Amino acid sequence: MKMKITVLEDSRIEAERLRNGIQKYGQKYDWDIAIDEYNSGEDYFLRNPDSQSIQSSAFFLDIQMGEINGIEVAKRLRALGYKGIIVFLTAFREYVFRGYEVRAMNYLLKPVKENTLFLCLDEIVKELSDHAYIYRNKKEIVSIPYTDILTFSSRLHYVDILTANGQCYEQMSTLNKIINHLPNEFVRTHRSYIVNMAHIRRITSGTIELSNRLTIQIARSYSKEVPIIALTAYAFETDKELALEMGCNDFVTKPVSERTLRKALDKYSTIV
Repeated sequence: MKMKITVLEDSRIEAERLRNGIQKYGQKYDWDIAIDEYNSGEDYFLRNPDSQSIQSSAFFLDIQMGEINGIEVAKRLRALGYKGIIVFLTAFREYVFRGYEVRAMNYLLKPVKENTLFLCLDEIVKELSDHAYIYRNKKEIVSIPYTDILTFSSRLHYVDILTANGQCYEQMSTLNKIINHLPNEFVRTHRSYIVNMAHIRRITSGTIELSNRLTIQIARSYSKEVPIIALTAYAFETDKELALEMGCNDFVTKPVSERTLRKALDKYSTIV
């Protein structure tokens, strides 16, 4: 599995200690970890003038450094839309509580001990895993964002994982094992298929059409697990009654507000 960590640390000794620890963790747990290093906030923003698309999985920021300290760097990152992981590095405990201002995940006291760093990296891995499907094959650990996955389909002793860009991954497992570890947006529609509801384009009485135009049968034994919500620009009671008669679970009027959509998704996520 791949991960990118950006480190801003003005002490060469601490930067080297951190780099060696992260690399050791990657080797131990078979993670491909890329490390970007900078000696100050000024150095980072000078070398990354276009910070609108920040690709780093996590930032390790020394709080006390240069004119742009770690707290200020974190504030700028959040202002630019970065929603990822921030970890502060500090030699002083009194700075710890300032991390809450920028939703920092953790702080590490310097000098950073290896076991403390490993625990922090474990926490980062868990956080990243909440947004991706992760499994190990013969060669490496594979990580696929849940939002990219269309279907899981069974094939003898294997499961094929199809993504929105057409790529297919192979895992030795079963759908029965996998379904228990997936978030609520994934539903079992057939003994051979698990589908990501976020990619459903159209549902009929017996089939599902996905965003890539793939059509999948809905087995009778699983049909009750797939909620169907009708969308319409009209709010007439007759339209709602017709939708419910056709087998829809609910009825939402367009334009759909974020609050209404979230309420509907929360209501039916318990079905799966």
